[in-house]
Amino acid sequence: ASTTMDLCTLLLTLAVIGLVAFYWHMTRFRGSLEQTGLPMVKPFLCFGSPPFLLNKIHYHEWYQEKFRQLGRTFARYDGIGPIIATIDPELIKEITVKQFDNFTDVWDTDFPPDHTTMDIAKGDTWRALRKLMSPTFTSGKLKGMLEPIEEISEKTIAHISESVSKSSSKVHEVDMKPLVQGFALDTIARVAFGLHTNVHKGENKEFATYAFAAFSGFMTETWDKMVMYHLMQHFPTVAAMVGFWPEEALKLRQITHDVMKERDEKNVHIGDFIDRLREFKKVKEPPITDGMLDAQGMIFISAGFETTANTLGSLIYHLATHPHVQQKVLEEISDVVGVEEAITHENIKDLHYLEACINETLRLCPPISEHDRTCTNDSEVKGIKIKKGIRIQLSIYASHYDPEFFPN
Repeated sequence: ASTTMDLCTLLLTLAVIGLVAFYWHMTRFRGSLEQTGLPMVKPFLCFGSPPFLLNKIHYHEWYQEKFRQLGRTFARYDGIGPIIATIDPELIKEITVKQFDNFTDVWDTDFPPDHTTMDIAKGDTWRALRKLMSPTFTSGKLKGMLEPIEEISEKTIAHISESVSKSSSKVHEVDMKPLVQGFALDTIARVAFGLHTNVHKGENKEFATYAFAAFSGFMTETWDKMVMYHLMQHFPTVAAMVGFWPEEALKLRQITHDVMKERDEKNVHIGDFIDRLREFKKVKEPPITDGMLDAQGMIFISAGFETTANTLGSLIYHLATHPHVQQKVLEEISDVVGVEEAITHENIKDLHYLEACINETLRLCPPISEHDRTCTNDSEVKGIKIKKGIRIQLSIYASHYDPEFFPN
């Protein structure tokens, strides 16, 4: 009897210790936001602040409503993590420009090297990767991309024309979303990886599936993804162990590795993004690893193609529903391009009305709802004391729909 009692006592003691440790873990950052004096979305017990059922709401619209209720800056706990959300222009300028050295990181989590892409890298790793990636977007490199982009554009337009000509209906309906997704993916595959794909025609399905799934893997529209998101926010160490990227994105990392290996074996040099990675591998120093360089292909494809496709699709929709604007765009292109019949690196800078239409599309339909920075040193911004580890959420969508910023 005494042995049974001792066992029960031991189990009860372990259970109490476990519950205390669990509660401490879940609430260990409490107080870091309360001391800021900002309006708060109060946490529920030890489980962070609402919203919880992310699969039942539109996240960006929830934020928009909270900014209406609480003002342009408020605080909440996302899982165990303290968050300050803001659309205050002066606060944003301090964080992203004047005090950027105190907000260099996006996440306060160290992911495995072969999952560490530039957008989630920290400190010296981020600086090294940024130094690697920046030359990919020089004016000379961008100028060299125009010819393959024009070729893919002509092929895509020809495919659309062929689809319309084959239609027996008097009203020709074309689903533009898969076409612009394919166009964007074909373009990135060519200019960055030297791959000739025809996703816009429904070909290269395996490659397209990986790219589509890599982006959609971060959406929380289903119960399982919503639960996984909350687990990662409440237990960040789990995220660090399992990695940041979904399985499909890792296939893109393998494609990046295989393309580099093939070029090395054939001694091929094109001068694109892949070659930049190959060159960097030869001179890399810690903390950069070969696996980390392979991983940059994931962010280049997944972040590049869907944001581009989303913007193009939204632009096409708005031009179609505003024919008078569409006509002005056509007239500008005709006037600027003229008899050359080609958009060049020089004359594209004179398409001001088209650029304005693209900018307005990005305002109305931003492809990304927010931009995050994490405080890396205790700071004070506009009188707000921000402790190391607090994440700053800069809501793009909510700021774009603030009537004071954009009255019309």
